[in-house]
This record gives sequence, structure tokens and C-alpha cells, in this order.
Amino acid sequence: MRGDTFKILQGVLKARGMTYADLALRMEVSEPTVKRIFAGHDCKLSRLLEICDILEVPLADVLHRAERTSEETSLLPVATEARLAADPSLFFLFILLREPIPQQDIEDRFQLTPEDMFRLGRALEALGLAEVHPGNRIRITWTAPVRFRPDGPLIPLLKEINTRFLGQVIEARGGNQGAFFTVSRRMLPDTGAFILREIESLKETIAELARQDQMVSHDDDLTTFKLTGAFAPVSFPDILTIAPPVGSSRSQSGETSTKTR
Repeated sequence: MRGDTFKILQGVLKARGMTYADLALRMEVSEPTVKRIFAGHDCKLSRLLEICDILEVPLADVLHRAERTSEETSLLPVATEARLAADPSLFFLFILLREPIPQQDIEDRFQLTPEDMFRLGRALEALGLAEVHPGNRIRITWTAPVRFRPDGPLIPLLKEINTRFLGQVIEARGGNQGAFFTVSRRMLPDTGAFILREIESLKETIAELARQDQMVSHDDDLTTFKLTGAFAPVSFPDILTIAPPVGSSRSQSGETSTKTR
């Protein structure tokens, strides 16, 4: 049972003017038992139904509200972003372990020694992003979705990652599970603003659908999908280049002026 469900029930409990002791009395259990249920965010369905019945709130309403509670993204400290930007391998390892890609697979793929993993793991630990356990096993502790500063030190690396990703999708011609597309149209600024809001809505939908999958599936059954896009006013003369054809008068004049110097 996701934690949001019990956070909502805690709010209902407070709204009813009840304490854990009051709820325990009505459930005919001890107060520590009720505290363990709420602290552990877990209990049998029959027990959950009993709590909802006592609080006079339909379970369906609680679950529906929980579904609308999205995970908050968090910013890494500026100093942490700067440290990761200074060591791309450290940043890439952080991404891979969050996937989660098995540590042994990472070591084999990139031919990392136990000493390499220990050094990288301790660096992540010093940043408060991970813990290093016996056997050099690294456990990521910063599990919340990360939002990067648009003008932060990690932007060059993020640009590199997304450029590589786009290249892979274009070269694969989409395949059965991917697609590359690009659209440019002339429109009014308020239409562009509307589309941006639609994109934000799509991002929220993706996050929510992924959260639901993660709730009901084992990690081994999940596949990481990535959406990379850009939508903004574009000035084509600023991003396109046209060189004069070889042998043109412009090229010849350039060659002549060079010879006369």
C-alpha cells in the first residue's frame, strides 16, 4: 500500500478530531499496533476497510485521492551538481544505479575494478546520494525524482546525454517501441503557450502511469523509457549554415584576395 494512502488517512483522522488511541479503542487493538500500521504504511485490506469504516470515509475515495498525489521532484544542492559535473563518471553511475542497473552489470560493462567502484561509491556517499555497504555494494539514498537547474553546471552533461539518446532513436528509425518526430509550424504566441501547458500535462501523465506500474510490478519487469523534446520559438538562420558552393564567385574572390596578400 503506497504511503500516500496513510498520509490521507492521517489527515482524515485529524479532521475527525481523533487520535491513534481513539482509533485503537474502536478497532479493539493496542495503540502501538495502530502506530505501526501508519508508520509502516501497510496492513491487510480487511484492516484498511475497518479503518475507513470507523473514519466514515469510503476506501475508494481515499485511493482515488492517493492516485492524484504525484511525487515531488527535488533539486540537488548546487555544490552537489557542481561535483557531479566535474566528474561525469560519477554522475553517470548515479543515473545507472537509480535505474536500477545491477552493480555487477555496470562493473562488467565499463570494466570497473572493485577499487574503482569503492572510490565512486564513497564519492557519492560524501555527497549524501548513496551509502557504501560491505563488499562495496552501493545503495542509492536519494531516490526522489530529480529536477536539474536550467542554468546549472550539469546542463552540458544533460545536453550530451539527450543528444546521444536522440541519435540512437534516429539511427534505429523508431523501431517497435520508439519514434522520432520533429514538427515546426507558424502559430500565435498564445497557441504556443497552450501547447507548452499540454506538454506539462503529458509529463505529469507519464510520471503517474510510471508510478502505477512501479506499484504493481517487479523491477525486472520494467523497462526504462525516455522522452526528450524541445518546444520553443526557433530562428532557423541561427541554427542553420549555408556555405557557398565550391567554385562560386564568393569562393573565388576569397581565393584571389588570399593570393594577392
